[in-house]
Order: sequence, then structure tokens, then C-alpha cells
Amino acid sequence: MNNIDTSKWYFSTWFIIIMFVIFWPAGIALLILKNSKNKNAMFIGTTDKRKYMLGGAALVIIGLSSIGDHAFWGLAMIVGGAAMLYYSKTLVDKAERNRKYIDLIVNQHEGSIDNIAGVCNIAYDKCIKELKYLQTVGVLSNITIDEAGRMVNLIQAQPVVERNQSILSPFATPAEEVTCTCPGCGARVAVIKGTSVTCEYCDSPITAN
Repeated sequence: MNNIDTSKWYFSTWFIIIMFVIFWPAGIALLILKNSKNKNAMFIGTTDKRKYMLGGAALVIIGLSSIGDHAFWGLAMIVGGAAMLYYSKTLVDKAERNRKYIDLIVNQHEGSIDNIAGVCNIAYDKCIKELKYLQTVGVLSNITIDEAGRMVNLIQAQPVVERNQSILSPFATPAEEVTCTCPGCGARVAVIKGTSVTCEYCDSPITAN
């Protein structure tokens, strides 16, 4: 999957906030581009949530305090701040739902799309659309979707110990496998003790101590 290079200066938080002040639709566009096809951003954490909400609230407060003397800029800041607050709420809601998808499909091995939609409190069609998107961008690349049967199937990978033991000497000490919970998306992942891996679902680092 080819991710957008979010290290570019125009994806920095300060520039996005400035764009919300000057022309908030451009700020929204930059936020969407920054987070699109970025696996880690689809499970936005508390820090990111707070950052977006504080930025939006600050713009609204500044706008309200300056609208009397500078009506245009004050209004622009209010609208931009409100747009950032709305987008952050949307982003957080999707992130929470994405974690539910991971928990239901990966951890609990739930296959019924109707059940998944019910737990997530969304319509079946919306659930299908979001699962297909997660499949396309590589978050849930190891699933198949059976629309006719209204099922989603998880393709199980070879156990991590078997993968590693297959390349070791038959006299080597067996590796100890432990189950870790990914700090990014909540997936329960098998990791060899004393090693680190990258989560296949959100690209977060996972270390088994």
C-alpha cells in the first residue's frame, strides 16, 4: 500500500490550523489527505483527538473574541474552528468503529456482517462499505467479504512460531510465543517473546517482553 508522505510541511498541524483560519475547506482537505490510506491514523488515539478538538475550540474562542473588531476574520475563525471540531468528532467516531471491527473480526472471529453492524450500531450497507474500504487500504487485507452470504471471513496467517521454527535448526530451543494486544488498534497478535513486530492492521510497533 502506498501511503501519503505526511512528513511534508503542508501536512504539519500548524499549517493545517492556519488553513482553517484562512480557508477552512482547504484545512479539511489537508486533514482528509493526511489521514487517508494512513493505517495508523484510522485508529486515532487520545492525543490526536485532544489535539484536533483543542485546535478547533481555540479557533472558535479567538473568532468570538475578535469578531467585533474584525468581523470577516472572526467569522472565518469561528467557521474554521467549528469545521475542525466536526471533523475531529467524525474522525474519532470512525476510529472507535474501526477498533470494534478489529475486535469483532480479528479477536472474536465474528463472521456475520449483520451482527457486526448491530454491535457498531450502523446500517448493514454502511458496514459493508466501511469493511471494503478497510480491506482496500490494507487495514483488513486478510479478509474476504461474501455479500451474498452476508459474511466476512478472516484468512488466518501461519502461526508466528511455526514461521520462525521452519528456518531454525531442528536442535534449536523452541521459541516462546505470547499474545500481545496492539496499542494502536487493539488486535491480539502472536509475538515471539523478547522480539518486536509491526502490527499488520495499523502499523503500530508491538513488543513482547
